[in-house]
Amino acid sequence: MANQQLSTNTFAVEKWIVSPTASDGTHTTIGAALASASSGDTILIRPGQYTENLTLKAGVNLTAYSADGDIPNVTIVGKCTATFTGTACISGIRLQTNSDFLLAVTGGNNTNVNLFRCYLNCTNNTGISFTSSGNSNVIVFYCSGDTGTTGISLGTSTAGGALNFSYGNYTNTGNSTTPVTTSTGTVYFRYCTCGCVFTTSSAGKLDLRWNIIDTAASNTIAITTAGTGGGTVLHNSISCGSAACISVGAGTTVSAFSNLVTSSATNVFTGAGTIKTASNACNGTGSGDNVVTITPLTLI
Repeated sequence: MANQQLSTNTFAVEKWIVSPTASDGTHTTIGAALASASSGDTILIRPGQYTENLTLKAGVNLTAYSADGDIPNVTIVGKCTATFTGTACISGIRLQTNSDFLLAVTGGNNTNVNLFRCYLNCTNNTGISFTSSGNSNVIVFYCSGDTGTTGISLGTSTAGGALNFSYGNYTNTGNSTTPVTTSTGTVYFRYCTCGCVFTTSSAGKLDLRWNIIDTAASNTIAITTAGTGGGTVLHNSISCGSAACISVGAGTTVSAFSNLVTSSATNVFTGAGTIKTASNACNGTGSGDNVVTITPLTLI
């Protein structure tokens, strides 16, 4: 028996199914399915490319078939905007920029967006914009992605909450030196492989642990802090070509412990701030440290 498009699907596990073919689901656009859905619903999206700008809803999840997660067969070309109070999850979907952010978390509500096993395809714009002034968080878990041109990055944060990437693989085929940056809250990267450049300003902080960070292709400093924040850089492998690996700005403090740094720069750590350091190893011709204030990192 062929499927028939219905206002409510009663023949499958999911209440709402989106398909490019009208007879295969309840809606042909994700936006229409979001308009019908309410908190607690999951929208199942059949393979295809959907060029739409979407307003996400609290408690409404978007998902592809679970087998699609590693090589997503569902692509959303456009911006997903979240301003709600609550949580929404996007799973197994390729999110692609369309000359705008692929995800924007904005407004003053407590907004939480979780991305799971997605692909962040930053083709022509920075991927994530996190500007919420509420107690908000963006969690990017077991995802991958690419920065495909210069002048863009994976994401930028001016929010007080956390922008958190864990267990991911992020290439930089566009050789972009535009940084992942934060000016207020904290950007976390844990167990990721990436070609990203990172910076802080104002009170923003970085927390980078157990990553492989490689900016050698562009000979760019991987981590630069400025303002009054700083960061924690632990157990990473950092390769920067002929550039220093960490630049600590005046007024900031960076704790750097047990990193393997590879650079031909004379000073692999540099800057006018404070670095607390212990057990770092140098794997290139550079091994110096000319940060203004250097103190031993006390481990508890």
